[in-house]
Order: sequence, then C-alpha cells, then structure tokens
Amino acid sequence: MLAFEHYIMLADKLNDAERIGTPVEVTLEQIADALHCTPRNAKLVLRRLKEDGLIEWQAGRGRGNRSRLSFMASKENVLLEMTRQYADKEDYKQAFDLLQRYGSGTQAADKFTDWLSGSFGFAKEQGEDNVVKDTLRLPLSKAILTLDPAECLYSLDGHMTQQFFDKLVRYDDEADRILPQLSHAWESNAEATEWTFHLRKGILFHNGKELKAEDVIFTFNRIRSGKRNSWLLRSLIAAEAVTERAVRFRLIKPNRIFPRFLCSISLSILPANFAGQDEAAFWKHPVGTGPFQMEEWTDERFVMNANTRYYQGRPHLDSVILVFMPSSAPSQALWQQQFLGPGGELEEVPQEEWQRTDSGHCCTSLLTWNMNKEGVHQSEPFRRAVDLLIDRRRMIDELGERRFQGAKGYFREEQDQPKEGEGELNQEAAKLLLLQDNYGGTPITIGTYGHHSRDAEWIQQQCASAGIAVQIRYEHHENIQHASVRKDMDAILHALVFPEKEVCMIENYEQDGSFVKEYQTADWQAWISEQIDSALACEHREDRLSLLSVIENRLKQASHLSFLLHSTFQRFSSPSYKGIGTNSHGWIDFKDIWMP
Repeated sequence: MLAFEHYIMLADKLNDAERIGTPVEVTLEQIADALHCTPRNAKLVLRRLKEDGLIEWQAGRGRGNRSRLSFMASKENVLLEMTRQYADKEDYKQAFDLLQRYGSGTQAADKFTDWLSGSFGFAKEQGEDNVVKDTLRLPLSKAILTLDPAECLYSLDGHMTQQFFDKLVRYDDEADRILPQLSHAWESNAEATEWTFHLRKGILFHNGKELKAEDVIFTFNRIRSGKRNSWLLRSLIAAEAVTERAVRFRLIKPNRIFPRFLCSISLSILPANFAGQDEAAFWKHPVGTGPFQMEEWTDERFVMNANTRYYQGRPHLDSVILVFMPSSAPSQALWQQQFLGPGGELEEVPQEEWQRTDSGHCCTSLLTWNMNKEGVHQSEPFRRAVDLLIDRRRMIDELGERRFQGAKGYFREEQDQPKEGEGELNQEAAKLLLLQDNYGGTPITIGTYGHHSRDAEWIQQQCASAGIAVQIRYEHHENIQHASVRKDMDAILHALVFPEKEVCMIENYEQDGSFVKEYQTADWQAWISEQIDSALACEHREDRLSLLSVIENRLKQASHLSFLLHSTFQRFSSPSYKGIGTNSHGWIDFKDIWMP
C-alpha cells in the first residue's frame, strides 16, 4: 500500500476538521485501528510518513501522556496525488475506488475528473526508436466482449472487429451501394443461385501471408458450422475455389442481394486454420488484413497499432489506446464524449468550441414480448393495453436527451403531430381493455440492460397508473443474451440500430440471440423464414421491402412488439482532430483520423 494511502486513512479517521499543522492527541491503539494493523506495524507506518514529510509525530512518554500527531498536507491534495499516480499506471478502478471511499467532503473527484480529461485524446509521443508517433488515447465505458466476427452481436464489438478484418465487399450507406474491398469484381448467374467473387492481388494478412481463396472458404465454412450468425449462409450449398483468387458460392435458393449479405461484419475474412494457431490463442492476438494490428488486450486497456502495409493506405494514426473505465467513473465526464457510441446517455454538452456530429442513423427502442413464456402477457388485449399506456410524446418530454420521435416502426418517418388529448384517450382505452380482459393484477417482469433503465422505470410508472405491477430486471448487456436469463422475462426493453433496411431487418429476424427472433414461437419463426425467402428471390428492391414490411406489420398488429422511441446519437470531438467520420453503427472511424 502506498504511503499516501496510509496518510489518507489516518486523516479520514483522525483529522475530520482538516487541521494542517495542528497537533491532534491520539493513542497508538487509535492509529493502529485506523490503519487496520498491529501497533508494531503502525509505528513503521508513522516513521515512513514522517520521513516523507506528511506528518509530525511526537510519541507520548510516561503513563497518561498521549502522543501528538500533526497532519502536514490536506487530504484533498494527497488524494489527488494518489489518484493521479494510479491513473498514470492506468489503474483507473483503484483511483475511482479511492475517491468513493475517501473523497467525501472534498473537491477531489471533480478535480481528478478535470485532470483526467486532459490525459485523453491525441498526443505525439516519442517511441523507443526516437521516432515521433501519433497516438489516440480514449476512454471506454463498455467492455469489448469479442473480436470474433462470427460471434459479434453488439455494435462496439463489430466496430472493433473492423479494425482487424476486412470483408469481400463493403456497403456504402450514404451512397446506398456495394463497393469492392477484398474482392475487386463479382458476378452471378441469371437465377442468382451462383455467385463468383474475384480477390485482389497482393493483399497481406498481418503475419505477411497473402490472401487466397482458401482463406475465404475456411471463413465461410466456419460460419456455417453453427456460429451465431450462420443465418447469413443458410442457403449456401458450397463455397469452391475456382482459382487461388476466385471463389464461387452455390446457393440452394435465389438470393438477389447475396453481395449485400457479404458486407456483414460476421463474414470478415480470417486466415485459413487461424494462421496455424490454436483458436483460443488466435483471438487473444488476432491476425487479419485490416488497418490495425493487435498489440495488447488486458482488463485495463486495448492497444492496436497501424498496419503499415494496409492495401487501402495505412492509417494516419500510429497507435490507438482504449482505456477501460470502471463503472464507478462519472458517466458525464467530458472525456467520455470522445468515444460515445450509439445509445449512450449525455446530459452535459462539451465546451462550445468542440464539434458535434449527428449521425444520419437512429437508434430505435422497442418492447418485445416473450411469446414462448406463459403469463398474462399471452393475452393480446393485455399487450395492446400496455402499448396504449406508453405516451411516446410525454416520454420524450420527460426523459429528454437524444430521444426525439415516437417510433411506429424500425425506421423514422415523417409523422403527424399527436392530437390534443390523445394520450388521455389512450389511457382510458387501455384501462377498458384491461377490464374486458379480466386482468387481475398479476405482475409482469420486464428485462433491460445498460442505459435503457430510465425508459423501463418510466414505463413501470405508467403501467402502475393502470394497476399493472411491473418488476424490472436489470442485467448486464452480456448476461441478457443467455437463453437461461431471458427465458424468465415476460418482455425485454432493448434497442436496434439499422444502418440499412433489407439485410438489417432480416438479421433481426434470423440471428441467434436476437430478442425479436428468440421471443417468437416456432410457428411464427417458420412463417417469417418463408417471407424472407420470398423476398430474397425478388429482383426489385421495392418488392423485397414490401414483403419484409409484411413481417413488421404483422408483429406489430399482433402486439408481439411495441415500437417506442427513435433516438439520435452524436459524437463530440476537438476541432483539432481531422478526418473524423462516423460509421453506419455510430462509432468513429479510426483509420482516417489525423492531427496536424
């Protein structure tokens, strides 16, 4: 334990009045009690603190003579010094734990947060070879759960995966078109049941091996072997190497948008046989073709360096360091805005000179009912009543932040203003439905996670006004994915970000772990799959979207889900940063960031 921490422990117990230089009468037993140690060890601590100039100590001599202890530094200043030392070692958990334990009555927490703001961001650092390197250091309040493209479910994991791996093709959401990436050309037969992709020459994995058809085939066969995102390839019969730089995919059914499926992060290309590594070892230090290479991944931080041989041009940054912040860290600190992803809560807008960017996409929250669980929610009138009780306009007015529109579907659209008194009429209609349904007050459980808790609590209050008791079950965003956890919930309040319409909607209905999919009965899932197959066979986009909208409308009409709100997400950055862009999932693209 640091001498500083011993000092704080003593000051916290024996110097409440913050008297600097004024002797306090104490016994050695009191000091030992404050330090949670023996009197013998207490003497050693006192000697060290005196040598460091933190205290003055005069031992009492003789019976009845008490010792005199003088504190020579303020608790706040010492606490700040301690927390900064821990922060310099990137032990932020210890720093914030100390502030929670000993910071009461001081301004240490605010001052430390202000100081910490200056330690994040862009820096020019001298490397071991005396070469100046451009480094971006950012805080991250969420854990990176996986870098395995086949297992990605959350947008952060998908975003980080893209730093290390590339896909055969990529989707440009602004232009709404598919662009080359690892492949430079592709074609299909007339029936759209056979697609051939041609690989670029000279693309190297991080280990120096050139990309070949065998890597593509390995990746696709792995996805098909029961991975979370195997739905993407459920119509695939075989992936075959035509040459070492051409791959043919044969499908059992027509898929007019198969190249769009291949834009999925889940189909990012891995080296064949994990580049000769054990799979567990591979994911600790993944090898891909992407713009960055893994340097370090610990519980404290995530470090990646530029891939200097990247085929689309090396990143301007030399290194990106993501620091994992503990849950005890203040959520509204300015530095957190530098890497605030979709759905994060923000009450305090950064200083005026910072630039704010609004994403063109939105996050849509919804309440999805568990149709595989028995309960009062199996009644359609009951589910409709809950939907009517949720006054979206009032919810936006009272919760604020980036919530901007009541949702009628997955995508935002122009809407008429709510009619005067519409909310009150819906409340009365809901109560009438509950009466007709003979609802007897049985409580329901709504599960949620992360920043959705405020929305869940607001809905809980609204339901209570009509006599519906709602129990909220808060789960970590990783835990709520487990079937054993979500099966006991009557509904889940969650959110979706759809960069585009077709594939994202299909993913929502077919991906293992998707709440919308997992909460439908087997009959409903079979019907949804039939609709999707019919849509994929359509040559024109309008026809495909029409069939997919049938699924959305039927789920909504049956009250299997209730669309709640659309929220925008924003990014704040220093105007000194250049090349900042937000990708389709709401995260900043690291490859193009630079600073003069």
